Amino acid sequence: MFGAAINDLAKEGLVAFEANPHHRKARLVAPTKKGRQAFDAAMRLQAPWSDRISRGVPVKDLETAHQFILALRQNLTGKDDADAE
Repeated sequence: MFGAAINDLAKEGLVAFEANPHHRKARLVAPTKKGRQAFDAAMRLQAPWSDRISRGVPVKDLETAHQFILALRQNLTGKDDADAE
């Protein structure tokens, strides 16, 4: 399902494949230095945005919204949160 996207990330040098000691054929995917730098840069942009849009919203309401979205995803996909990660 994610193979093409992961292969694209590998072509860009953002992730690398590593041997999986628990499975001969399924390789592990790990971020490269370039990938970690790209992720860190994205988080520097994302943090102020998420702080801005959630300003003034009580944590309890954010938690309720999160649970609601998880329930919608479960209903749409038939997978629970543990399956999605």
